[in-house]
Amino acid sequence: PDLKSNHEILAFLSSYADLGYFSTVIFIAVGTVLTLVVQSSSAAMALTLVMCYEGWIPFELAAAMVLGENIGTTITANLAALVGNVHAKRAAAAHFVFNIFGVIWMFLVFPFFIHGIGWYMNTYMDMHPFGSDALYNPEHIPIALSIFHSSFNILNVILLIGFVPFIAKTVERLIKSKGDDEDFTLEFIG
Repeated sequence: PDLKSNHEILAFLSSYADLGYFSTVIFIAVGTVLTLVVQSSSAAMALTLVMCYEGWIPFELAAAMVLGENIGTTITANLAALVGNVHAKRAAAAHFVFNIFGVIWMFLVFPFFIHGIGWYMNTYMDMHPFGSDALYNPEHIPIALSIFHSSFNILNVILLIGFVPFIAKTVERLIKSKGDDEDFTLEFIG
């Protein structure tokens, strides 16, 4: 959407910004739904950047939307896997489970993680002109959200890599094979 001329499309979300942890949950859900609607986590991230840059939502809630966008992109993969074989369905479900667990642990440490991002930007990137916080400077928001998104995904992999066998067994129990969809062969190429 053209947010410059129609900013009320998403600006109404700013009224939900002062509800504490409930705001975080709401904006995780908004990020998930937004990614489903636009069918692209990159486009949803661009909308999140615009909303935060324009001051409609604070950095913390933009970061919560990024978490939701991580969930939303897995739902798109699950929809695509509906017509696939059991391996495609299991891979998509594992992706979903992996990101859900990531969002859960991040939700538990969310304020500390946000504070850590701000500390990193102010300390190591020297982004504190005149003593202001880099997380609330519109020029630094794209960098801060990129650092948040990248560090979340890297830490999620580091924390959950040991649980891959458990996730695989869980997904195998949830998505049973019908017997005829185990083997994959090319249909038109010998």
